Amino acid sequence: MRKFKIKMIILACGILFPHAINAEISGIGFAQTNQEAKKEALADLAQVIKSEVRSSFESSTTNTSSKAKSNIKISSNLPILGADFTFVDRALEVEASVKLTPQKVNRLYTQKLQNLNTEINALLKEVNNATTSTLKLKLYEAIFSLLNEYDRYESVAVILGAELAQRAPITKAKVQVALEKLNSSIDSLAMAATILAKSFTEEKIFVYPPLLQNNTSVAEFGSLFQKELLSKLKSAKSPKDASFLLVGEYILTKNAMVLHYALLDTKTNEVVRSKTININPHAYKDVVTQSKEVDFDALLNAGVISSSDLKVSLNSNRGSENLLFKNEEEIELFVKLNKMGYLYIVGYTQTKERKLSYLLELSEGEGDSRFVKFVNADDASRWISLGIFTIEPPFGVESIQVIASNQKITSLPHAEYDEQSGYHIISKDIEKALSQTRGLKKKVSQKVEMSEDVMSFTTMKK
Repeated sequence: MRKFKIKMIILACGILFPHAINAEISGIGFAQTNQEAKKEALADLAQVIKSEVRSSFESSTTNTSSKAKSNIKISSNLPILGADFTFVDRALEVEASVKLTPQKVNRLYTQKLQNLNTEINALLKEVNNATTSTLKLKLYEAIFSLLNEYDRYESVAVILGAELAQRAPITKAKVQVALEKLNSSIDSLAMAATILAKSFTEEKIFVYPPLLQNNTSVAEFGSLFQKELLSKLKSAKSPKDASFLLVGEYILTKNAMVLHYALLDTKTNEVVRSKTININPHAYKDVVTQSKEVDFDALLNAGVISSSDLKVSLNSNRGSENLLFKNEEEIELFVKLNKMGYLYIVGYTQTKERKLSYLLELSEGEGDSRFVKFVNADDASRWISLGIFTIEPPFGVESIQVIASNQKITSLPHAEYDEQSGYHIISKDIEKALSQTRGLKKKVSQKVEMSEDVMSFTTMKK
């Protein structure tokens, strides 16, 4: 069993408005039952949308309206409305297909945005009439939750080219300022978790650690708070077993932390319920709230290449975002290519002891063939396991970059085997190594389809 001697993370970063998708988008899933295959197909559709957002962002310009900045998230947890499913019973499994047609579903997103604006405006009127700081605090927390939900639905609406509703006359930044002026009585992580847990009483909830907004690394705070929440909720062991996902993020102001959690239905990624709380700095005064591995993560996720036809995705047994693994836990990695092709994987390790990049062996053989995997037509659109890994010291951040092509890969970054670490090391300068992998793609003929995905996760001692 291979071992990771590091820690890893995930992504959700603000971007500018991308170009809209005019054509129908679809996903496919295989499983033993209709319900499981439906979930797999929905997850595949979400990955396609995520890929389209990335690709559109790369081709967009900075002349786009500044109001779009930070509103749209690159995420596979975006809400899906009005999707159509079809099922085919095969000999040993069920094949589920899902499609999202902009002409059909755009009105659903437009209506959802209008409804959210109505709720936000109603709460703003209540704020103006509020006579106590306690009431204002609760109202602003509710407004922040709705604004967060608005951003998620607006992200998909923009991608699909739907007509956007007029945004409410308040932003999350203004709400943050208002919350900062209101004193919070939440002065411990246990109290914060207890308050949040009262809002999420459903069963089979998979709880993710909260991330600092626009960050991909799980900091010490995220790990500690996830542990507190898990002790108070009816949780599921993995996303696959869950009926709901609980996804959180937080914002740091000078005098407080604004922590937001949303409960998502695994069938649609729609928000079932959300809750925002304002936490007193005393509760986290001795806790690290921001990961140090932010700069390289941003660089890695900024230049992801996506073909209009060839799609490659990375996943794990815990999903692909907000990932945190503890010492001696097991992680299984998966890759999926939507059509026949070739791929290779580069890993980036960031720990206190070292930083390095390496090629991951994907098969037995000699020379470069060890690092290249061929996906045949029968395995296309199916998750292929890359193996089970155990987490052990030293802990840090590990990012995985998969690069796929519809043509045989004959040029790889140069790597040398290091007996001490057990890695086929490309470079100890991870930014230099990243430029090598991105540079390879720029030299490829336009007739060759290339696609890329990245995934990061954090590991900690406990």
